Amino acid sequence: MNTFEIIILDFILLIFPLLIYLIYTAYFKTLDLKKNNLYLDCALFSAYYLFNRLGIMTFNDIPILFIDVLLIIAYLKNKKISILVLSILFVLYYYNLFEISIFIFVIEYLIYFLIYKIFKTKDKFIFTNIFIFIKIIMFGIEMILSNNFDISSSIYMLFILLFFATTNFIIYLYTEIDDMFSLYRQIKNINKEKQITESLFKITHEIKNPIAVCKGYLDMFDVENKDHAKRYIPILKSEISRVLSLLEDFLSITKIKIEKEEMDLNMLLEDTIACLKPILNNKNIKFIANISDEEVYINADYNRLKQTLVNIIKNSKESIENKGIIKLYTKIGKNKIKIIIEDDGVGMSKEELEKIKEAFFTTKSKGTGLGTYLSNEIIKLHGGSLEYFSKKMIGTKVVITLPYNV
Repeated sequence: MNTFEIIILDFILLIFPLLIYLIYTAYFKTLDLKKNNLYLDCALFSAYYLFNRLGIMTFNDIPILFIDVLLIIAYLKNKKISILVLSILFVLYYYNLFEISIFIFVIEYLIYFLIYKIFKTKDKFIFTNIFIFIKIIMFGIEMILSNNFDISSSIYMLFILLFFATTNFIIYLYTEIDDMFSLYRQIKNINKEKQITESLFKITHEIKNPIAVCKGYLDMFDVENKDHAKRYIPILKSEISRVLSLLEDFLSITKIKIEKEEMDLNMLLEDTIACLKPILNNKNIKFIANISDEEVYINADYNRLKQTLVNIIKNSKESIENKGIIKLYTKIGKNKIKIIIEDDGVGMSKEELEKIKEAFFTTKSKGTGLGTYLSNEIIKLHGGSLEYFSKKMIGTKVVITLPYNV
């Protein structure tokens, strides 16, 4: 294997785990700092393992130095434990290759630590090139002490240039991709914050409207007029209930709790249907329910499941512009039961479908984006799943899957 092939092989072995780490952290955008640090540690030590097992450690009797790029990355990311462990591993690595006093390598890696302490607030490429410069000097000293400096000066200089260029390239590639992914995550966070701000504005607007209605009716309210009492009190109650419901949903987003007990699922479905039929009939919507006659008892929170079903069916109602059909039916399996709700409303695009379960995302002009999010969280707390299938201008199918022991 020639020099170029050796460099390419070692380059791939070192950079591959790091690229996997970067892609993984970019894909899982909500990864917390603790997990992020853990996965970076795994990438660094995986690269070290691959290099030792599959890499070429020397060519022309000169040890490969590219492995030190892992330590540079650990320093740049301020990974103190990784710095310590990798330094120990590299001391043993070079001691095994040179077979000179181990204290030479201990001193060398202590020097890198002192450089880090001095230059850690400086530009990362300044620290990288100072690290490389010290490495080249120490490498020359170690070659002389090991009586292995009988190679030609041209080969040695070529090796030094290759080491300098390759190490800088790997660090540049890693930091550029890391910065790009960090920027991408920041943009996503900004968009998320913008979406939250817009949703809070919508919630404020939704709360303001019923309060304004209440104020208007209270201004007109004549306590001596019985007709006013009959007409205005139900409206005031309705508007106040609307505000309380909205606030309850908003507060529930951080503290959803369920209280499970054995319940009759068919009773829940019949109760939900009876509750919603009046508002469905008012919109000329045909509601078809096909519930199994078989008794089905599950461990669940009756009120929370009802809340979920009401939200989904109301969404179906609001997606139908004129006349339409909503179907509700169940499918009983061995270990699970499915509650399926279908409509022939306006449906959703692929982009909308991907975001439908996100908090504060809504397809409705007056929606808060909390209903579907809360429904999904409630079903997950029951050990089930909530799935949406939809096509624009064709309709939407919602499948609630719950665990069920026959």
